[in-house]
Amino acid sequence: MDKELKEVLKGIRGFRDFYPEDFAEIKKILNIMREVSGQFGYEEYEGPSVEYAKLIEYKSGQSLATETFRLYDREERKLALRPEQTPTLARMVTNQQQRYAKPMRWFSIPRVFRDETPQRGRVKEHFQFNADLIGFDHVGADAEIIALSTTIIKKAGLKDEDFICTINSRELVQSFIEYLEISNYLDIIKVIDSREKYIQDFIQEDLVKKGVPQDQTVELSLLVRTAWMQDPKLENLGKKLLENKYLKDYTKNLEGIAENVIKKALKDKGLTAEKADKLYHFASIKASPQLFIERMKSEIDIGDNALEALKKMEDLIDYLEMFGVLENCIYDASVARGLDYYTGIVYEFYDRTGSVVRSIAGGGRYDQLVESFGGGLIPATGIGMGETVLLSVLKQLGRVEKYTHPAKVYVAPISKDVVKESAKIANELRQHFGTIFNPFNWKLSRQLEDANNRGTPLMIIVGERDLKENKVTIRELDTGDQNLIDTSKIVEEIKKRLT
Repeated sequence: MDKELKEVLKGIRGFRDFYPEDFAEIKKILNIMREVSGQFGYEEYEGPSVEYAKLIEYKSGQSLATETFRLYDREERKLALRPEQTPTLARMVTNQQQRYAKPMRWFSIPRVFRDETPQRGRVKEHFQFNADLIGFDHVGADAEIIALSTTIIKKAGLKDEDFICTINSRELVQSFIEYLEISNYLDIIKVIDSREKYIQDFIQEDLVKKGVPQDQTVELSLLVRTAWMQDPKLENLGKKLLENKYLKDYTKNLEGIAENVIKKALKDKGLTAEKADKLYHFASIKASPQLFIERMKSEIDIGDNALEALKKMEDLIDYLEMFGVLENCIYDASVARGLDYYTGIVYEFYDRTGSVVRSIAGGGRYDQLVESFGGGLIPATGIGMGETVLLSVLKQLGRVEKYTHPAKVYVAPISKDVVKESAKIANELRQHFGTIFNPFNWKLSRQLEDANNRGTPLMIIVGERDLKENKVTIRELDTGDQNLIDTSKIVEEIKKRLT
């Protein structure tokens, strides 16, 4: 085999092959997403995998546009594989929204594509659940999306203490930035939203300077980033840092390192030292929803417009409590969401076990996106949740169910003479159970081996002599126990044994 073919057969890094046992894990999460969405009254829709590149550039911002896979069709049109679903949704709503009663509750689970560097919880192609509530400007809508997402995450296997929903307001952040008379607010928002990335980059560069092998610096800097995000006081994850000879020095002043790095990033964007100090203080406020509101009002002069945005966050508390998810939420002024179209309440779900540094899910209010397409002012809020991070956390915690073959019954004809009758039995059983039947004139020993290899729990052995008396043998493959039963009672007997 030549080197090129050998490389091709490996597949493209960042794209995954789903063998049956792998896809079963993904499918369980996707099924939960569909089930919970239905319970909340959401309708499923879908859009194309390819859009005009201009749509992505125009609606998602240049930072996301640089991560898209570009292509040209035979008409030389500039296209892109969809990196997210929201621009497609906005385009669809613009074209047909008059047909649907408001609010519209829609969800979709498309495959999306991003040309990012693969790492744990990040791949180049993944399934992404999207749920949107369209046509109603009320914080109760934001609370519903948060409740829907929380229900999915818990039903998938995470407990209350394993994750947290961090909430902020893009309107609050932007209003405070404008109150400080800073004109390049989008640049500043991106710094605030990427605070943990600045810390990771600093640690990585510092480790390189100290002579740490290059192949270790990414993983080690990610560990520090995770600790700073999920456990800044190092009460839980600090032990991992202290045990590592390269990282233990950073534990002495992790918050101080973060402050210096982020303030420098803000100054690099043109802020004075005074404004950088104020913005850092603002972005560092992170607390329970009630305490967050109190601290914002008492610690910082944020201006009248920001106070109005803060009032919406205060109103949101009642609805989070109404939906039963208040205890799963904290308010965090650093959450801003990097995409340009967000306008109000924004939210991100994070793992709290230290398993993955990336968010499990994220979204927010985008009240002007449809209007910017000429579709009128249609407020909306929604979330995106990839399966990769959620599955990665569940695997780290050992909460992924062991794969079982879909066939629960194996119909085994002993001889060629009973193959037709065995086929009839298999056809009947398939109305109730996953059933394997091989009409290949195999010996019973081979069929037993095949059934055991697949983990099939029960076998129906069909012999000519037994059939004449309307009987077959039912065998439990894990124990080898078997006995004769009437053909009329096969379904009843299988149900009894499977339960």
